[in-house]
Amino acid sequence: MHALYSILLTLVILLTLPYWTWRYLATPKYRGTVRQRLGIVGQFCNGHARNTPRVWLHAVSVGETMAARELANRLPLLLPGHELVVTTVTKTGQEVARQKIPHAAAHCYLPVDLPVCLNPVIEAIRPRLLVVMETELWPGLFRAIARRGVPIVLVNGRISPRSFARYRRLRPLMRRVLADGRLYLMQTEADAQRLIAMGASPHRVAVTGNIKYDQALRPPDPERQAQLDARLPAPGAPVWIAASTHPGEEEILLEVFARLAGHPSAPRLILVPRHPERTREVAALLRRRQLAFQLFSATCGSWESPVLLVDEIGWLAVLYRLAHLVFIGGTLVPHGGQNMLEAAAWGAPILMGPATFNFREIADQLLQAGGAALVHDADELHARIITLLETPEQRQRMGEAARSVIPANAGALERTLAAIEALMAATP
Repeated sequence: MHALYSILLTLVILLTLPYWTWRYLATPKYRGTVRQRLGIVGQFCNGHARNTPRVWLHAVSVGETMAARELANRLPLLLPGHELVVTTVTKTGQEVARQKIPHAAAHCYLPVDLPVCLNPVIEAIRPRLLVVMETELWPGLFRAIARRGVPIVLVNGRISPRSFARYRRLRPLMRRVLADGRLYLMQTEADAQRLIAMGASPHRVAVTGNIKYDQALRPPDPERQAQLDARLPAPGAPVWIAASTHPGEEEILLEVFARLAGHPSAPRLILVPRHPERTREVAALLRRRQLAFQLFSATCGSWESPVLLVDEIGWLAVLYRLAHLVFIGGTLVPHGGQNMLEAAAWGAPILMGPATFNFREIADQLLQAGGAALVHDADELHARIITLLETPEQRQRMGEAARSVIPANAGALERTLAAIEALMAATP
């Protein structure tokens, strides 16, 4: 089964090679990553003793890397003498890993899921433990690690209904992949049952909760806040943050923002595309609507334009401090939403569209608590914003309700660390 998977993956890569070549040449986010993705180790472990035990932490992109921050801080304390190696798939995830997990011995990209690419990297890292965040189920990686007797732990695991439908069609393969994992720590009972239905052994699956709640409880980085204060003074008008937006959403949001212009309490907009490399595309939308904007990278103690377009990563968590209301991106298009808890931690009232399947439990809790409201289109979004602008007491109630959801659901990090500690104690 694994040999067939490797053959099919190789064929897919060869058939799509012209596309990937074009993407490499046309898209900056792929440049400078190819050598590592092909498993060319180079100076990967330079300066670190080859026999030093290592924990390999893998997080696909920005959201998973942000969620892994406190786990990354605690693992070296849980396993003294172990170095930490962090891998990601995306370039933005890599940038966040270097910013938020600076104590790691190495940061690199996950190689292509083929033995010829994986084996040199695994031999360079020589991990004693592989910790994988959320939904990263790589057949080649899992088999190569398991054959070396190294335990694999999936942390903060989730399986969305959409992913579950796809995985169920591949159950014979997934059963073998999941057999290579030693422990699956899932966010919810529904996630656990989906994983078992995919072929995981029930005694290897446990529900520990979502560590993103614990992450949201952490106080913001004071140095980062001071940097923001120096670059961006608090504006004198209400601030609407449109966070982690996706293609197809910015058009709707800018239509609503233009309609708000004549309101006595018209807000200023901080627009944060999910992927900073889309800055030029979003800037073109703003120009088309004749909306004056300023790039965040150009701020130096002033913000004069109606719209601030954020073109750098790593700032959203502290920008929420300025928000009078927040729209969560990826929810008015069928993407599945982005993390809402950082906004909730600042006590911001939250608006979201119906497509929240990647964060269903969090979205439901915020809605039930009254800390968030659902909107389906531009008209509903416009009406909700008008209501929140005109009723500060409702904004405050919603913000307090949103914040209350976080401590009520914390504790997953300690349960996760306890499970990993027990596993390592039982591993020869």
